[in-house]
Amino acid sequence: MISFVAPSGTGKTSLVEQVIAALIEGGLNVAAVKHDAHRIELDTEGKDSWRMRQAGASGTILAGQDQLAWMGSPEDRPQLGDLVDLFFPRADVVIVEGYRSAGLPTVLVKRPEVNDPTWHQPDPELILTTVHPSAVDETVSAVLTYIASVR
Repeated sequence: MISFVAPSGTGKTSLVEQVIAALIEGGLNVAAVKHDAHRIELDTEGKDSWRMRQAGASGTILAGQDQLAWMGSPEDRPQLGDLVDLFFPRADVVIVEGYRSAGLPTVLVKRPEVNDPTWHQPDPELILTTVHPSAVDETVSAVLTYIASVR
């Protein structure tokens, strides 16, 4: 897993999209995980999964043909590594957007005009590279170098 981190509005998602496409074009099986620091609202009041939670179920899984959502208490939340092992066993690399406190190798995306004083950088020892969101080739090279070093 390789994490891409930056304050909101920096361009990390645009960079991640291009890096994923380039890695796939290079023949890798790439999966992605997006961390959302805000509450994701999937359970709609009155719907079956909501009603099950209201009845006291400690958690619910909403499973469709090609989508899956888990709803439960924060203390029961699966760890990132467990989710990746379960859902992406064939991935050559998993690109993670966010999870800056997870201790993952990190691509730090910086754009000088975006400055969020409340945002804290990840541990410097984890940073593989620091890039501008337009530095796709440099980022892909850093990711490929890291993948080769851990294989």
